[in-house]
Amino acid sequence: MDTSIYNCHIHTFTAEHVLPDNFLSRLLIKAMRKPWLRKSLLWLFGRLILRMNRDAVHLTGRFFARGSFESQEHVYKHLCHQYPKDTRFIVLPMDFEFMGIGTPIHPYEKQLKELAELRDNNKPNLIPFCAVDPRRPNVVEEFKRWHREYKIRGVKIYPNLGYYPYDPVLMEVYKYCEKNKLPVQAHCSPGGIRKFGLSHEEARQFANPDNYKRVLEQFPNLNFCLAHFGGAEEWERHLTGEIPSDGEGEETWLSSITDMIRSGKYPNLFTDVSYTLFMAMPAHRPFNYFNFLNVILEDPAIREHVLFGTDYYMVEREKVSEKEVSIGLRAHLGEKLYFQIAQHNPRKYLYETDKTKKQPLKTRGKTTRKQPR
Repeated sequence: MDTSIYNCHIHTFTAEHVLPDNFLSRLLIKAMRKPWLRKSLLWLFGRLILRMNRDAVHLTGRFFARGSFESQEHVYKHLCHQYPKDTRFIVLPMDFEFMGIGTPIHPYEKQLKELAELRDNNKPNLIPFCAVDPRRPNVVEEFKRWHREYKIRGVKIYPNLGYYPYDPVLMEVYKYCEKNKLPVQAHCSPGGIRKFGLSHEEARQFANPDNYKRVLEQFPNLNFCLAHFGGAEEWERHLTGEIPSDGEGEETWLSSITDMIRSGKYPNLFTDVSYTLFMAMPAHRPFNYFNFLNVILEDPAIREHVLFGTDYYMVEREKVSEKEVSIGLRAHLGEKLYFQIAQHNPRKYLYETDKTKKQPLKTRGKTTRKQPR
């Protein structure tokens, strides 16, 4: 039995790839690379200035420690020991040049070049994507060159940084991706990073899952993933009943995504569970996010389109580890469902298998209630 799995959503960029090129940033990076100094700085700012509790300071320090590693290789190697040796990882770069905080210390292409070298030293486990921001000059031709030169396997977009997924420039990128079988992954959660100056509500408008319908209709053969399954914020809206019952108002993003998948109009639409499963739930609730996902996956139309991913190392700010979440998910879903989302579906998403073949997981009885609504 093939027991290899895929984590479809991780990051390996370092602080030099995201922080602005100024003296303060460079000084901060040097300080964060010294454990004793990092601990002192975080205690000072966290406990005394931001009034964070001890646990929050520790978790924030863990997150900054990963970002302060000297190279993407250090970040990647720190992750690998938490998984079986044959695990494959989709690595997602980020292009921060246009988020309004200044030009990063390392130019974006340096991040891609380093990632390609890391892939070459870790074949076939590392699967590099590239980030595409439509505001980057001549980005369509640059993207085609990145594909040829660095052999990237897919594209990541991040609309919360201030652009819509149907931007005309991106539509040209999707056209090339569809032709060359390069899957696309999009941040689809109200949370996360956003362009400097954008409010939370403004960022929601850019990232709304409804924005993707025109993209999916124009490129029906393009494998497209809406990451985070709407995000924990939207899962909470759903679970606490904040759903419009009179036909007015915005439905939860969780429902929007499941409706799109279930409709049959977008057969190549996927979603992943990255970060969302790491979030803490209210102590009084008689179930957890793993249990809820199990209910969602009872729908055979949905289970064929969900991918396992974690969002490492962004999740280092949470209390549970990569290994704990992966094992917890496997324990709650069972072997068949776990390998459906951690092996079979990722291979479809990456164009590694024939999507016309029957799924290995049989329907476990007739579905009498569609979830979620």
